[in-house]
Amino acid sequence: MFAVHLLSFYFSKLQEDQIKKVDRFLYAMRLSDEQLMDISARFHAEMEKGLSSESNATAAVKMLPTHVFSTPDGSEEGEFLALDLGGSKFKVLRVKVSDNGKRSVEMESETYPIPDEVMNGRGTDLFVHVAESLKDFIQRKHINQKRKPLGFTFSFPCGQSKVDEGVLLSWSKNYKARGVVGTNVVESLRHAIDSVGEVDVDVLALVNDTVGTMMTCGYDDQHCEVGVIVGTGTNACYMEEMRHIDLVEGDEGRMCINTEWGAFGDDGALDDFITQFDREIDAASTNPGKQLFEKMVSGMYMGEMVRLILLKMAKEGLLFDGKVSDALRTKGKFHTKHITLIEQYKEGLKNTKDILLELGLSPSEDDCVAVQHVCTIVSFRSANLCAAALAAVLNRVRRSRKLKRLRITVGVDGTVYRMHPQYPKRLHKVVRRLVPECHVRFVLSESGSSKGAAMVTAVAQRRAAQRKEIDDTLALLSLSPENLQQVRDQMRVELERGLRKDSHSTACVKMLPSFVYRTPNGTERGKFLALDLGGTNFRVLVVKIRSGIRKSVRMYNKIYSIPLEIMQGTGEELFDHIVQCISDFLDYMGMKNTRLPLGFTFSFPCRQTGIDKVKVHLVSWTKGFKATDCEGNDVVDMLREAIKRRNEFDLDIVAVVNDTVGTMMTCAYEDPKCEIGLIAGTGSNVCYMEEMRNIETVEGDEGRMCINTEWGGFGENDCMENIRTRFDREVDEGSLNKGKQRFEKMTSGMYLGEIVRQILIDLTSRGLLFRGRITEPLKTRGIFETKFLSQIESDRLALLQVRSILQHLGLDSTCDDSIIVKEVCGVVSRRAAQLCGAGMAAVVDKIRENRGLSHLQITVGVDGTLYKLHPHFSGILQNTVKTLAPECDVEFVLSEDGSGKGAALITAIDKYLYAMRFSDETLLDIMNRFKIELVNGLGRDTNPTATVKMLPTFVRSIPDGSEKGDFIALDLGGSAFRILRVKVSDEKKQTVQMESQVYDTPEDIIHGSGTQLFDHVAECLGDFIEKQNIKDKKLPVGFTFSFPCAQTKLNESYLLNWTKRFKASGVEGMDVVALLNKAIKKRGVPDIMAVVNDTVGTMMTCGFDDQRCEVGIIIGTGTNACYMEEMRHIDLVEGDEGRMCINTEWGAFGDDGMLEDIRTEFDREIDRGSLNPGKQLFEKMVSGMYMGELVRLILVKMAKEGFLFEGRITPELLTKGTFETKHVSAIEKSKDGLTKAKEILARLGVEPSTDDCIAVQHVCNIVSHRSANLIAATLGGILSRIKDNKGNPRLRTTVGIDGSLYKMHPQYSRRLHKTVRRLVPESDVRFLLSESGSSKGAAMVTAVAYRLADQRRQITETLAEFNLNNDQLLEVKKRMKTEIQNGLGRKTHDSATVKMWPTYVRSTPDGSGMKISAGAFLCQALILPIDHNGLGR
Repeated sequence: MFAVHLLSFYFSKLQEDQIKKVDRFLYAMRLSDEQLMDISARFHAEMEKGLSSESNATAAVKMLPTHVFSTPDGSEEGEFLALDLGGSKFKVLRVKVSDNGKRSVEMESETYPIPDEVMNGRGTDLFVHVAESLKDFIQRKHINQKRKPLGFTFSFPCGQSKVDEGVLLSWSKNYKARGVVGTNVVESLRHAIDSVGEVDVDVLALVNDTVGTMMTCGYDDQHCEVGVIVGTGTNACYMEEMRHIDLVEGDEGRMCINTEWGAFGDDGALDDFITQFDREIDAASTNPGKQLFEKMVSGMYMGEMVRLILLKMAKEGLLFDGKVSDALRTKGKFHTKHITLIEQYKEGLKNTKDILLELGLSPSEDDCVAVQHVCTIVSFRSANLCAAALAAVLNRVRRSRKLKRLRITVGVDGTVYRMHPQYPKRLHKVVRRLVPECHVRFVLSESGSSKGAAMVTAVAQRRAAQRKEIDDTLALLSLSPENLQQVRDQMRVELERGLRKDSHSTACVKMLPSFVYRTPNGTERGKFLALDLGGTNFRVLVVKIRSGIRKSVRMYNKIYSIPLEIMQGTGEELFDHIVQCISDFLDYMGMKNTRLPLGFTFSFPCRQTGIDKVKVHLVSWTKGFKATDCEGNDVVDMLREAIKRRNEFDLDIVAVVNDTVGTMMTCAYEDPKCEIGLIAGTGSNVCYMEEMRNIETVEGDEGRMCINTEWGGFGENDCMENIRTRFDREVDEGSLNKGKQRFEKMTSGMYLGEIVRQILIDLTSRGLLFRGRITEPLKTRGIFETKFLSQIESDRLALLQVRSILQHLGLDSTCDDSIIVKEVCGVVSRRAAQLCGAGMAAVVDKIRENRGLSHLQITVGVDGTLYKLHPHFSGILQNTVKTLAPECDVEFVLSEDGSGKGAALITAIDKYLYAMRFSDETLLDIMNRFKIELVNGLGRDTNPTATVKMLPTFVRSIPDGSEKGDFIALDLGGSAFRILRVKVSDEKKQTVQMESQVYDTPEDIIHGSGTQLFDHVAECLGDFIEKQNIKDKKLPVGFTFSFPCAQTKLNESYLLNWTKRFKASGVEGMDVVALLNKAIKKRGVPDIMAVVNDTVGTMMTCGFDDQRCEVGIIIGTGTNACYMEEMRHIDLVEGDEGRMCINTEWGAFGDDGMLEDIRTEFDREIDRGSLNPGKQLFEKMVSGMYMGELVRLILVKMAKEGFLFEGRITPELLTKGTFETKHVSAIEKSKDGLTKAKEILARLGVEPSTDDCIAVQHVCNIVSHRSANLIAATLGGILSRIKDNKGNPRLRTTVGIDGSLYKMHPQYSRRLHKTVRRLVPESDVRFLLSESGSSKGAAMVTAVAYRLADQRRQITETLAEFNLNNDQLLEVKKRMKTEIQNGLGRKTHDSATVKMWPTYVRSTPDGSGMKISAGAFLCQALILPIDHNGLGR
């Protein structure tokens, strides 16, 4: 048994020695993960170069477009032929793809040889040979003569400009057919097929073997978007985003890119990884300097690589006893198949010996082990290099799609991958290690690349058939120029009919008089209240108009939502809700007691009898409103009745207009040429100034009046039936007002999304979308909102974001689906814009003819989310007007009254960030929670579990104004620290003079030992004292130490933990004052008198200027607060008298979950990404360190959901820390905030619109306002506690504040002050900014301590004469004894000062129980007169 063990040990040791020997020899072939990551990064850079039109010509990795736009989606079916040409033989296949219930593929194939003379002859002969073989296959298989689609796998480098075209770049694999390089091989094949005859095929696609592999695997796994070949040669392809491919036109969708990665390194990118053996292989190849990566990894060269290594090792005596055979010297004698045999798990060493014997060698066991290890290193390097390049591809796909995690399948083929026993496992393992963010599945292509050509053909055929069906469907919504002219002419007819008395009642375009006779002339002025009801949002505004030189319009508004149940409830409920919103707004503006004139924008069809009489009868509801008891009634009376019911305020209703008229009037105030108003939003309508003589429905012929056309009803008389589609009819059938507002249902935002949904359902039901699956969300009416059209059609919105929007709607879409959805949205919105343009052309032409002009110049005021938000609507509308009304020069001006995109976005943001907006009730609740935490932190029993630690500082007094002296202060809290000399004088007026110097703390000291750190501080202090020439003055020293500490007295402070990157060893848990005293003693400096943190320093600094200051706050990078607490409430220290400053450490408020109900998803994300998850949660919600990052996370999510930047997200915006809190401050400036927003976003690679900037500014506003509100709530808790402690009905106090956020943010301080005063109205609070920071505070604490010490000295001196020492007490005892003796002596009694009178009480009670009543004793005392010579007479 022992012998067996010994033998086993010998062989394992022997094997180990051989392996080490080979490892040393082939050290350069062993690649670490760091090296592989480096190679991966280099390959990614090469991919970028290859995709760019500017650098492609010089790129080594050519990144050839294949014009394959889609992988199989499973719906392919049919019978296809495939040719596979790429070696000495080629295959012809028949592939039947069926989709009847279960997908299946049946294949028949035949292999045909290619003679050498054909491979090396004329190109025409080669293709004729292929065509004849194809003809033979068709005849043998009895394939019917119906024209068959054919795919062609051509495994040579080709340039393609379309999928059925391929120009051969160069031959490889021993092919040298003349006259083919530089020509279109598909065309050559077609000519050959024609010349052979009797072959009826349609060559639809040309692919190489790599693409064929991806498509083959893609049929079985639709996640397959990468193909890799590792065989005789090597290559990879993958699906790239079209927007990144400069070499072809178009930005939509994806295309398969043939990387041709075998040439990676041809430009020297891999020179530092190429070994002497690689160079030898390259030099002996037929293409030196080319395909270097392929020569390092592929099966064609792997065996030769091993041969060269074995030859050199043998020559150096490391193998075969230094003997070399002729076979080993002969190129090509060692094949890659030998490596496969040698690396077999069980038979590997036996196979090694057999192969070496065949090569004429006599290997020992050692030699066989060594040779096996050489093969392992060579094949492992190949797998590693493939893994590195593949990792770059996968990472690129993931980043292009902006995914945190990518799920993808890689289709693989090739003899090395198939046959080598270890290769696949090694490749998979390394890939997963290099790209942990990718969940990668590897699928072996069972049918090779031949089936792939058929799959490409099947996909091409499927796409062509689908394209035809989709085009036919969308053609129904396309309007020809003739169609648009008919709409224009018919609209003109209906306008005329609405104006005439005889036809008005039957006209579908009602042409309602508005009794507005003129537009503004600029002299209007005053303050007005306005209501705007026209959709799901209701707006209340105060408008201040100034005329003259300083002409301006200022507006203050608030937007309220109208719930669906109120929109479709009773009229009384609707108007009560409106009045409730008005009441809230008047409260908000503090105007409840002001009676202002009111204008009411009521955006529904109404009949008016006059603007001054204010009788407005609702004709019919639109836009989803259905409130009962309103139609036919006077809406002004209904509003007045609701105001009476509320009985809180009164309004003077002076004018009622609809939104269209309001828009015209708003724009006319700025542009006198504005005489038309257009609404293109939730609804659609137009108004314009009509000649009175043409308005037969009202009296009078002079002048003009604004006519509200109510053109939404156009088509109700069937005049548009020729252009209405089945989708329009479906939308109409499902509407609340079937048969009404037909034009509006084809043009307005309320219905466009629903039209799109109907089309998507139709296309899906026919298998053209979403794999034919109609989901429940897609069946839901109204799910596809019109805002999605605007987002999806954005030119800058990548398909990834389109897919994100669709997924948000529960629609799992492919890239192709996204393209089709985008196309559908474009057709629907284009038709809407064209119809509006045709209608507008009718209006402007009518105005021109009314005025007898050959050419009209006029302005249209426009409002509405569709016009403002949609990227193309406005342009299409304007072009249509220009085409259909060429005699009119029409300018379109946006109504900037706040109801457009900016206000819409702000409303959206308010809803989106609703959880960050706190009511006063919520803030008071937070305030009370914080008060509970204060009590917990102060209690001895509850402090260990309290989050707010309430650390005693042993500062017992604030400055009282009598401090004076000369002090030194140290301020250590960052990489730079300050030393100050502070002179406090108290002659007539107390003054403070300061001199300071800043010293750097090097990184090696910050991260070194505590001794080094404090020696450095002491050295700097010595330098400062010398420069100040105060070495002999022995000035008192104070120390601001801005790290969490526990104090047991004023000059003792134990560091709890380092923060702010400090890591000096041996300091945590130690008394920092003792450590500093030890360091400064060497320099003759007095001991530290007081240590404080920055918050206490701030309070003391401000306390010097205002002696009511008893609270200190820091709101900067971090946040904290301190305040003066009654000693009787501080269980943590001894004593009940007086007060002591408590350092709250309030940044940890909420660490126990107390704030969970107000934390948002963004707060949680910030916390997860922080260095201390779960800690300092309050600080992470309010401080400057996190505020910018919080805004960035919000902007990223809003962009992803299409709210901002048209859905475009840049890498910079995705990078943590790129949006800083200083940016928030800059953006919120009142004057140039929007300009700053644009600059900052541009630096992040974003191209923001003005409305984006407004929205970003509003996000910043909400985030910073929340911070101020939360600080106000916790500060309110402290102020409330101080008031309760003092028992005063009203508190008068000062809060000292410091910190960059409070100092630099333009709005922060005002918001904080305002909220605090609202939350604690019984307190008069003054806020005082610390002008000198916390450094001066340390000097102030020292000054106070020095003052208190000096006062104590004077008191002690005063009371010192009352103190008696031992000798004095003995003397008193002696004198007293003498006086007692004198008082007892008969002779000396009279002169004695101590009289010693006898009492005649001769005994004390002895406890014997004799009873005598107190009364009896008193009687005796009264009866018997006292005599000093006896008890009684």
